[in-house]
Amino acid sequence: MKIIHWVASLMTITVCSASQFNPATDWFHKAGYGIFVHYLEDIQNNANQVHSLGKRTSWDDCVKEFDVKKFADAMAQANVGYVIFTMHQRTRFLIAPNETFDKLTGYKPGEACATRDLVEDLYRALSKKHIPLMLYWTGDGPRQDEKAAKALGWSQPVPLDYVKKWADVVREYGERYGKKVAGWWVDGCYPFIGYDDERLGILAEALKAGNKDRIIALNPGVQQKVQFYTIYEDYTCGEQNDFRDMPASRWINGVQWHILSFLGCGSSHIGAAWGMPGIKYSKSELIDYVADVNQAGGVVSIDVLLYRDGALDRSQLEVLKPLRPGINSLKKRGPFPPGNLAFRKPARLLSLDGTRELSVNSGVHFPRLGVDGKINTYALAGGEWPWTYEVDLLKPVNISRIKVNFGKGFATELKITVSVDRKEWKQVAEAKDLDGKPFECRFEPLLAEFVRVSALKPDGPNQKGTQMSITELEVYEK
Repeated sequence: MKIIHWVASLMTITVCSASQFNPATDWFHKAGYGIFVHYLEDIQNNANQVHSLGKRTSWDDCVKEFDVKKFADAMAQANVGYVIFTMHQRTRFLIAPNETFDKLTGYKPGEACATRDLVEDLYRALSKKHIPLMLYWTGDGPRQDEKAAKALGWSQPVPLDYVKKWADVVREYGERYGKKVAGWWVDGCYPFIGYDDERLGILAEALKAGNKDRIIALNPGVQQKVQFYTIYEDYTCGEQNDFRDMPASRWINGVQWHILSFLGCGSSHIGAAWGMPGIKYSKSELIDYVADVNQAGGVVSIDVLLYRDGALDRSQLEVLKPLRPGINSLKKRGPFPPGNLAFRKPARLLSLDGTRELSVNSGVHFPRLGVDGKINTYALAGGEWPWTYEVDLLKPVNISRIKVNFGKGFATELKITVSVDRKEWKQVAEAKDLDGKPFECRFEPLLAEFVRVSALKPDGPNQKGTQMSITELEVYEK
């Protein structure tokens, strides 16, 4: 195949702004949530990894063994709205043939790119279940393979010529699959390796080859909050190490709000707990979180463990099965009490000065339990007597009333502070000699996004109130 060189045609890329929302993401928004899986040579074809089922072969044979029917059946059981499936990561091993890659690098079919077109087979199996297929790609390409990296001209910062050649590789896939591939989640587009608007634009143009409505996200790396990155993406990458952040609305600068994190536990050789077994969240916790994100307009991608044969971790599948019915049962729930701006918003357990995140007391009194609208649950920090409870209202609001409802323990002395940006804090209330009854304060309307309740006392054992716990924090505009 003749290598296609990049031609500047960025006018064909859909660019969104705050006033021009992208209808190409409507199906994604409606899907609500989907599954992300890592399928890679150093995981499913590594006998030291549980994912491999103790087996190692050539990469080509490994790809041939993958059971797409078994995988699609599991996705249907999980009621997923879409699947994001990795094509490669860092190495030369791809899950489908690519003549452009072979010609550029000198590898023969099967030595790097699998001879089986697993993407085509995945599409056929998933389409029977009406599940859209999305793919994982990277901006840094096969940088860990000496031969491929040298052939493509890898260095850091990433050269324009390298990006153009790598874009030619993904263009071949895009043109081949057309509407069969609904989107890309693209890792390794980090500013610190040299990615800028020019390089992102080159890659984005190639990613949309064959399907102008294909949605893409370009990853700048893990961020504290899901954020807008570039005009060349249709939805946010949203890579996070926890399911905590929530959207203020569906859009960020015209880009669909989306978060990606993992369901598994432990630590993986590819980082955090990506692709690991076990469950970090219970059924009810995951249902509550995804329902809240969906209601606010966001989309959630859940990373799970994938075995060599196409099966999922059984415990994870059992958590996923009730997710869709659970979400549907919680649709359109309003705040409790009515008007409470803190209801089901992201919360944190912090040190008294707010500089450190604290552990959860007894492992069960999670931050969200202080804003869940239930009087029989409460948030409680572990490890330190005085501590701070923080809630993110997700957007600045003029507030003028705050009410703190205590759980089994209560603060006898506290202060309440608010901030627009988490940098400058203004104290709106302080109190002493509290007896456990709800504490309420009123003040002149003040613009704020973050609210903190800091327990100054008790500051040790054998004191009245024991340690502060919060069964419900309420914040109102008036």
